[in-house]
Amino acid sequence: MRALPGLAPLRHRDFALYWVGQLVSLSGTWIELTATSWLLYQLTSSPLLLGVNGLVRAVPIIGLSLFGGAIADRVARKRLLLVTQSSSVVTSLILGALVATNAVTFWHIYVIGFVNSTLAAFDTPSRQALFPTLVPRGQIQNAVALNSMLFRISTLIGPPVAGLLIAGVSTSAPFFVNAASYVTIIVALVAIRAPEMPRRSQASLRADVAGGLRYAFASPILPLVLAVEACLSVFGHNSALTTIFARDVFGVGAEGLGILLGAVGAGALLGMVTLVAVGDVRRKGAFMVAAGLVYSATLVAFAFSRSFALSVAVLFVLGLADATWGTMRNAIAQLATSDAYRGRVMSLIVITSRGLTQASQLQTGAAVALFGPAVAAAVGGAVIGLTVLGVAARSPRLRRFAGAAPPGLEPAAVAAAGGGD
Repeated sequence: MRALPGLAPLRHRDFALYWVGQLVSLSGTWIELTATSWLLYQLTSSPLLLGVNGLVRAVPIIGLSLFGGAIADRVARKRLLLVTQSSSVVTSLILGALVATNAVTFWHIYVIGFVNSTLAAFDTPSRQALFPTLVPRGQIQNAVALNSMLFRISTLIGPPVAGLLIAGVSTSAPFFVNAASYVTIIVALVAIRAPEMPRRSQASLRADVAGGLRYAFASPILPLVLAVEACLSVFGHNSALTTIFARDVFGVGAEGLGILLGAVGAGALLGMVTLVAVGDVRRKGAFMVAAGLVYSATLVAFAFSRSFALSVAVLFVLGLADATWGTMRNAIAQLATSDAYRGRVMSLIVITSRGLTQASQLQTGAAVALFGPAVAAAVGGAVIGLTVLGVAARSPRLRRFAGAAPPGLEPAAVAAAGGGD
């Protein structure tokens, strides 16, 4: 570990427990998400109804994440996570049982997706706010890289395993595997020793939400990061688009879909390993811009590829760019945020990333139905590239961002400017 500076956070017991638990749990989540996408498309054969599933999942994320972030800044985050993770075990078991008994219909998938996303609206901001507190501030960027790495490893493991389970066991098996995977993170959370004092706010929950919004949009950095995140979520690569390409363009089955999604995960893993080997990246803003442009170019290339092998290679590069780009965006957001507001700022990241990504599947389905998958993907890549260039041109400060928090954004200053939280 000492040979690689990026691995330093894993020398802290609590962060190591969290990391391993999350790796197993997120791998299970990707197994279920891949199986859900395949199952829904099998049941409906409709790109639009596949996209509706994303919209159903997006509504709770967009509508409730701000409150989830405010709660994460008021209560013990570990306890909140124990509740949300335990509840997710139940939903996976229910959906698995429905599939195993051949009782599942497409609306069952919508209902379970809605419930899971409601849990995620409270779970994800708390997770994003918890892990930086398990390491010293000087190691936050490396902790962000490792947190991104576990997400990327799970995208490498989950989709191919889902394909193998569907093809070799049953369509219900991925859901039961995901339910079992939650046990690891629940045990890890119980074992974490770091004391966490609830942040007892005297303000109402609504006032805390408003204070978090004031804090984020007073920053010269955070609104631009959020804008880039939103554009990527709406127009970027997603599982619905890959599912449509897998079946309708390349004519491959669940195993082929797993390979395509696994290629993204493999490229992302290489990107994460590279960042861990390098350690702290000083010019985070410039790196973010460059990786974003590479992502845009590879998405356009994927749009026009008609070779399965070439598309796997292109998605590998896309995954590498996406992982390094995403790590820099998250590191910039974490470093530019005070811990007192971390849950609320992370809830905005959740809305613009996870929430809009789910909603974008409806846009993807509609665009594919109207113009075809190639045009939908190509236009998305072009819009992302133009947005990255526009943000870079607008903000030299973001381009030069190297890790210091912007001045004038400490809690007391924001409270004074807004009249109190």
